Amino acid sequence: MKRSAYRVAAIVVVLVVIVGALIQRLPGRATLVAAEKPPMMSSEHTQPVPAHPPRPGEVHERFQQAAIMLHAGQYLYALEALERVITLAPAMPEARVNAGFALLGVEQHARAAAQFRHAIDLRPGQTNAYYGLAVALEAMGDLESALGAMRTYIHLESDDAVHLRRARAAIWEWEQQRSLVQPVEVSDDSTPLAANHTPGGD
Repeated sequence: MKRSAYRVAAIVVVLVVIVGALIQRLPGRATLVAAEKPPMMSSEHTQPVPAHPPRPGEVHERFQQAAIMLHAGQYLYALEALERVITLAPAMPEARVNAGFALLGVEQHARAAAQFRHAIDLRPGQTNAYYGLAVALEAMGDLESALGAMRTYIHLESDDAVHLRRARAAIWEWEQQRSLVQPVEVSDDSTPLAANHTPGGD
């Protein structure tokens, strides 16, 4: 199904991270794929120290483990690793995005959308979060919001030609779907098929 194809494409957006060298973040914009090294946390997102402090390098280690498990389709195991990353580094948008893609993989679309939105709150320029959010919203039946999120992705992303083509194709398809479900206006003198008699009549 086309919906499954878009979900796979969405997961591929983030899984490019483990195929060859990871793309480095350009100054002033977010990369499409997750960063190789977890970013430093800003003071405005400082959180209490977790109950179980991290081992040296644990955030990076678990983040990379999760990426490998996503690539292998082991979404629940990836989520387990990402939950630890999020606990240790709650202001890391890449972890939220990857969790969203893992949740898409197990078709938990509402939870996926929440993770993508959280990533966007943390970093409004996190382009792949908009792509994932669009796919999640479309799966939930919210075509209007899905279109808005995918248009934002296209507006922000300028380098990934493959996924830009897929995003434009998704927008075209969703607009066609939306046109099919638009309410049809009927004249005032039209009689609904179900109204064969008045309540209480003979």
